[in-house]
Amino acid sequence: MRKHAAPIIATVLLLLPVLYVGSYLALVVPGYHIPGQFNNYRMGYDYAERIFWPLEQIDRKLRPESWNDPATNLLRLGSR
Repeated sequence: MRKHAAPIIATVLLLLPVLYVGSYLALVVPGYHIPGQFNNYRMGYDYAERIFWPLEQIDRKLRPESWNDPATNLLRLGSR
């Protein structure tokens, strides 16, 4: 039984970062952050901001045009 536990544990540990990034990409709506009016996540607002903060900082550096384009932000605001 012990021989089979190691690959299962390794698989679970390797899937955790994939689930974290996948959840972030499914929930994030890039745009300006206006406190009290607009949140950058589709659900779990306060919790999502805390949980995904490190990944959001990386995303803001990798895709600044998605976070700074006012036209894109207005389109997303209207789609909620």
